[in-house]
Amino acid sequence: MDELKELLFGIRGVDEIIGTLKSPSTILLAGTTGVGKTSFCLQILSHAAKNGEKTLYIPFTTESPEKLKMYYSRMNFFDDRIHIHPINRSISEKDPLSTLIDIGNIVGSTKPDRVVLDPVTPLGFGFIEPEKRRFFYTLDSMIQEWKALVVLTGEMLKEELHDSVVSHLVDGIIYLSREDNGLRTGNFLEVLKLRGIDPQKNTESIYRKYRYTMSSEGFSMISSSHNKESANTLPEKISSGVPGLDRILEGGLFSNSSTLVTGKPGTGKTTFGLQFISEGLNRKEPCVIVSFECLHNSLVNEAKKHGWEMEQHIDDGELKVISADPDSMWPEEHETLIKEYIMGMNAKRLFFDGIFNLEMMLPDQLQLRGYLYSLLKYLKKRNVASVFTTPRSSSTITENTRMDAEFLMDNIIILRNSEGGRRYMCVSKSKGTQHRLNPTEYAITEKGIKIRSDTLL
Repeated sequence: MDELKELLFGIRGVDEIIGTLKSPSTILLAGTTGVGKTSFCLQILSHAAKNGEKTLYIPFTTESPEKLKMYYSRMNFFDDRIHIHPINRSISEKDPLSTLIDIGNIVGSTKPDRVVLDPVTPLGFGFIEPEKRRFFYTLDSMIQEWKALVVLTGEMLKEELHDSVVSHLVDGIIYLSREDNGLRTGNFLEVLKLRGIDPQKNTESIYRKYRYTMSSEGFSMISSSHNKESANTLPEKISSGVPGLDRILEGGLFSNSSTLVTGKPGTGKTTFGLQFISEGLNRKEPCVIVSFECLHNSLVNEAKKHGWEMEQHIDDGELKVISADPDSMWPEEHETLIKEYIMGMNAKRLFFDGIFNLEMMLPDQLQLRGYLYSLLKYLKKRNVASVFTTPRSSSTITENTRMDAEFLMDNIIILRNSEGGRRYMCVSKSKGTQHRLNPTEYAITEKGIKIRSDTLL
């Protein structure tokens, strides 16, 4: 008996989700028109061709091989060593048995390691159901003799898979779909069936939906796989940027801690966060700012009011600013973007201004809490100190978000204005630090937030 080979698709993100594939085996890549089935297959074949494997792509189309290669060459990942043998689609529908002979001959002459038939659903279109089943049983018998990794694409809805004879013959099923959610449109990948799963893989992480994007660079998966990254550094105390507050916190914030700054509008929440970032930049620490409300220039100008010049740090790559529209970005995409910036620049500080805006992206309170939990867990593992802001509000939804955040955060700082025009700060929670609970007066000056004693410190 021939030994099974272990292969990868060669698509970053997909390989992390699925693990190794067994060859020979057959995979059905199903989905509706325009979700990227052909791009997915060509990326698989290009990866294999670059590694010296023989690859064969059989599209059922009316285009010539030259015209197809011209189209595909626009994809930056495409490798022109892929052998392309198009079969006329109308002929394949009218005479599927002759098509099987044609397929068998081309596979026999090229002896490929990987084969793609794109798509197989038109084959046997005119057959009654029993004949169609016999036709696909014959195709399956042929495929078993090829001793290759075979990918079949199918133009079908998810609910049609159960009644399709093809889905019962293959070793794995991957389903690609497009979904609309308000102003957002997203592409999703689901693994519905997979024989011979890598025993090292967690099956729960395989059989779930993953967001993906498509471009000339190919498929890009949007997932939370970065959670494997962890930092071994023990947390130490770092400055919050507010000297008087550092004294209250017995030396500052822990380097992997999360801090929620909450208060009504005008209490200085954004100023606090920018001051925290400015302190990090002064110490040559890479930093990330995340905001929904402010545009890039608005944040820079706000910082400038207090003498914090951030433009140069952005130009030098020491500071990254993510300004996202919560109506048009998917939560997974947003979380992945943050994690990629954190990892790419080895950031030490993050300021997330206005987490209540996440409610527009994640109206489900349980999902919102899961988003925050996942992000905070990642930041702690990466030894990143973070500051989040949210208002204190009469809105029930916003208050639920604040209370969820308070439960998850290591530190809570409450800012408030008094009737006499004075401002007070209270540290209501600080994990691992003895602190006083009584309010401390502060002021917002041209140099930022300063704690008052008898005079401004």
